[in-house]
Amino acid sequence: MSLRPVFIFLLTLLYTPTFAQVPKLGNDTLLDVATWNVEWLGESGYGPTDENLQYNNVKNLIAQTDFDVIALQEMSNGNTFFNLSDFLFSKYGALNSTFQATQKMCFFYKKSMFEIIPSLSKNILLQYANYEFATRPPLQVALQTIGGDKTDTLYFIVVHMKANTGNTTAKQEAYNRRKAAAGYLKTYIEQDLQGKKCIVLGDWNDDLNKSIFNNAQTPYQQLLDDGYQFATKPLSDAGKRSYAFGGGMIDHILLAKSIDSFYISSSATVFDGVGNYISNYSNTTSDHYPVYAFFDWKKLTTKPVSPPLPTSITDTDILPELTLYPNPASNFISLNKQADEVVIYNMLGSEQMRFTSPQSSYDISRLENGLYVFKIDIEGKNTFVRVAVKH
Repeated sequence: MSLRPVFIFLLTLLYTPTFAQVPKLGNDTLLDVATWNVEWLGESGYGPTDENLQYNNVKNLIAQTDFDVIALQEMSNGNTFFNLSDFLFSKYGALNSTFQATQKMCFFYKKSMFEIIPSLSKNILLQYANYEFATRPPLQVALQTIGGDKTDTLYFIVVHMKANTGNTTAKQEAYNRRKAAAGYLKTYIEQDLQGKKCIVLGDWNDDLNKSIFNNAQTPYQQLLDDGYQFATKPLSDAGKRSYAFGGGMIDHILLAKSIDSFYISSSATVFDGVGNYISNYSNTTSDHYPVYAFFDWKKLTTKPVSPPLPTSITDTDILPELTLYPNPASNFISLNKQADEVVIYNMLGSEQMRFTSPQSSYDISRLENGLYVFKIDIEGKNTFVRVAVKH
């Protein structure tokens, strides 16, 4: 018997590259949202030199982590995007950016959970594309939920902010561009997506507790000051980093205020242990780590059951030590005690808003003028308070 076939088989085993084998990170009962900069994927002149190895690591990581939605930045080749979409087609739908710049943003979503709304899915803020957004205008993807007993629409916005590169003067300008871009993004959310459920995710190219440029104030301070929640802020505070070669926590997930109550508190995670599963990860696959967070999928897709409201509400329904102010209220209302949950109903008993974590003040700006009933849960006790809203 010839040894040649055996020899060739052994050589094949020796020289066949091994690709990513990573754990499942998605949760089957929650909505998991991820973002990942894949470093010039598909562009042979930049990033990892072995394009085939990088592509296989990326496609296997996406398939094996099993996130419900994942946004990618630096998708740098149209054929690579189509190949990746084909590989994931049985589970994921996909959308790629349409602008001319090489480093595009793209988005993958589970078809068992969402249907895309094509007319609302597009690159946005095009008037600020070339300067503030560094030729990469944000990608908006509108998805309608399926599979529950109610449908809802979620808006995902993918960003890739100006990088902190060049000499000191160039870095100062890049910082200014990131700051300006954040302002335009904030205005868009508040005007074009007012009251809609929106999550912004991507490579923000800066940290949240202080800037990676000269330890300056974060360029995203205006969002923080106005009460926007970054799910990734605790990661910044803990000194985590999403850039493999240093430079801080620069990949983030921002929540519009209308999605706050659906976020699973403290669930944001940077997958900085990915190097334990992919050999030489930062040189073969990406210089960024994936970042992900969880949301309450059941709450998003289940019709709330309104409890019966009291037939009459008087001062006796209010705990003596509890105060709501002001009443009448306009855009915000505050409590003098920490509430575990606040649910707002109209006078017909239909739920209008829900807050599931203590807050110093509650944003009720999207309520129309009228009378509402606030159900306040404090240490297992329910209290009903009637509040007039007048903008």
